[in-house]
Amino acid sequence: MQSSLTKFACRSASVAAVLAATTLNASALTILASPVAGSSFSNITIGTISVSSLSDLTGSLFAATSVTFPDPFSYTLTLDQVSFTSGTVGALVNDLDATAAGFHFTNVAAGNYIVKASGTLDGSGQYPGLALIGANYTVTAVPEPETYAMMLAGLGAIGFVALRRKIS
Repeated sequence: MQSSLTKFACRSASVAAVLAATTLNASALTILASPVAGSSFSNITIGTISVSSLSDLTGSLFAATSVTFPDPFSYTLTLDQVSFTSGTVGALVNDLDATAAGFHFTNVAAGNYIVKASGTLDGSGQYPGLALIGANYTVTAVPEPETYAMMLAGLGAIGFVALRRKIS
């Protein structure tokens, strides 16, 4: 009897650990790069971030330094260096990242958020005034209070079973 209780307690602890890990797991995604032409750009739409539940959102803007064309062309095109002056994610405010090329928001509600960027090009590419910009981002789900309550209840049940086993 005690061995079956021990197996049950171990399985319950394993399930609780897996659930806690998957609740806090994040996924990194990249928005497709948008072409930029000219010496500066303002509020260029890069893409959309979809948030499915209350989450934290962290990301950064990037610019490709070159583009390589596959065979039969086998050609690499050097692009301009980009300096970002600002980036916006929908109408979100209180950005916790102070850099122009980064963003970090907490407790973001579910919805779709359009990412836009502004900046300048340095003209150092093979065709001055040509750049590709994009964004990397991570959406981390914020666990609901009920998740913690269920985990604590499970741990309490495991503790109760272990205490009863120790007493008898």
